[in-house]
Amino acid sequence: MESHLLTTTTEQFLHYLEQTRRSEHTVRSYGTTLAKFAADAPAALADLSVTTVEQFLATQTHLSPATQARQQAALNSFFTWAVRHDLLLTNPMIKIERVRLDDPAPRGLRREQIEAIFAVIPRQQMRDRLLFRLIYETGLRVGEALGVHSEDLDLTPDDEHLTVLGKGNRRRTVLLDDPKLVALLRQYLQQTGYRHGALFRASKNGQGGTVSYQAVQERWARYCQQAGIICTLHQLRHSHATELVNGGVSLATIRKRLGHKRIQTTLRYAEQNDATADAELRAWRRKQNRTE
Repeated sequence: MESHLLTTTTEQFLHYLEQTRRSEHTVRSYGTTLAKFAADAPAALADLSVTTVEQFLATQTHLSPATQARQQAALNSFFTWAVRHDLLLTNPMIKIERVRLDDPAPRGLRREQIEAIFAVIPRQQMRDRLLFRLIYETGLRVGEALGVHSEDLDLTPDDEHLTVLGKGNRRRTVLLDDPKLVALLRQYLQQTGYRHGALFRASKNGQGGTVSYQAVQERWARYCQQAGIICTLHQLRHSHATELVNGGVSLATIRKRLGHKRIQTTLRYAEQNDATADAELRAWRRKQNRTE
């Protein structure tokens, strides 16, 4: 196998992530981990070994389990890509004990709390109003929403939907079923005149690149502070899923909506509130009584 420099190969991998429209946050995070790893690793990719990876990970044990897990995920993704492109014979991570994290319980907010945050966003900040409502009303990941292009939209009346590129480069179609969201989207397109390219663009170059992950995180945090409500941007996705569960939508449909690969991930949202559970049981009992 031809010898390849580790630093050159990691640069190619990060370029691949950008070309496949992975979020800016992911590219930056993976880049930081790979730069740390390459600093003390052999220069040639072919000289990497399980021991090399173990020695690097041993220097990172002072970090939180969540951070260590993200570093392992970055290395695994890079090695998997390298093997797939015949740059590496095997993935060293297959012999590494992975950090296991308990699945965090999703924390959704009530709709009135989310709407209270939306209410402080100035009307002239059309991009922010649309972006955050899109995430909330569809359950998109932040990176997926930022990756939406005008060409991904289909605004056929009564069948409005968009196509997104999710984790694992899996594409899915997401129904735009909220009238307020659709009206805001049409207004935004009319105001900006966007027909091609990124839907959510940086304020300083509205005709250019996509607004950064960090910039929208900062915007959202500022709006939450103004509204006096604690809510992370990712909680908009959790809130949408929780609302669907409490509305009686099946887990299979929610899984497809959120782009989960495994139903086990969706099951984290399966804890309904008492009122929803009671209503479902009463409906079941009425049905049973009618058939007796």
